[in-house]
Order: sequence, then C-alpha cells, then structure tokens
Amino acid sequence: MESLLKILTGYFAAGVEGVAGIIIAFAALQAALQALLVFVGKGQWSKNAQEPQIEAVRLKLGRWLALALEFELGADILRTAIAPTWSEIGQLAAIAAIRTLLNYFLQQEIDRAAHRQSGLLPQADTSPAEQAPDVTKGGIANVPRIHL
Repeated sequence: MESLLKILTGYFAAGVEGVAGIIIAFAALQAALQALLVFVGKGQWSKNAQEPQIEAVRLKLGRWLALALEFELGADILRTAIAPTWSEIGQLAAIAAIRTLLNYFLQQEIDRAAHRQSGLLPQADTSPAEQAPDVTKGGIANVPRIHL
C-alpha cells in the first residue's frame, strides 16, 4: 500500500509540474505575440508610446510565471512526501527555497510595475531629483506624508 501511494504521489507531482510547463508555454507564446503586436502595430514607433504597452505585456507574463512557480512549488512539496533519503529532501528543500525566492522577487517586481502603471509610483527612468517633491514652493505642506 505504501509503495502504491509513493507511485501515485510521484505521478501527481509530475502532473502538477506538467501543468506548470503548460502555463509557462502558453504565457510565453501569448507574451511573444503581444510583444510582436506592440512592435509592429498602430504605427506607434516612439519609445514613449510603446512603454506602457510593453509594461502591460511584462506584467501579464510575470503574473503567469508567478502562477507557474506556485505549481512547481506544489510539485516539490509532493516530492518531499516521497523522498526516501535526507539527501533528496535537502535537494528538494534547496529547489523549493530557490523557487520561493524567485516567486517573491517576481511578485515584488509585478507590484512595483502595477503601481507605476497606475501612476502611484514614479517611472523607473526618472531621476531621484525629479521624483522628490519641491519643498521650496509652499514649504513642508507639499511633502507627501507616509502612513504606516
């Protein structure tokens, strides 16, 4: 009975990993097609006209990749249930930690890009001097307050 559960868990892990692969493949295809449309579409060849569209493609691709990483992490968790040795458990733990860190930093980038896109954060290509409030006009009242 135990060996049957190990075999089934291995198949489930492979299936979950397969779902992640499908998500990545379709997301990459979708992003490539959208990027191509941005590149050749609408006669907008200026950098400023294309940047919001490119950022939208990056955001969508990033969200799909984050979802795929979650599936990969799920497959890793399933594999830890059937890993027979501490060495294999250690390898799976290292892989899971790397995937978790990748997902964390990817989510941070998605959040920053979403805030930039909605106008809540300054654009990445503006200098710190341009981002800072002008306190010479109106004094300290013009400095935005940060509430925690």
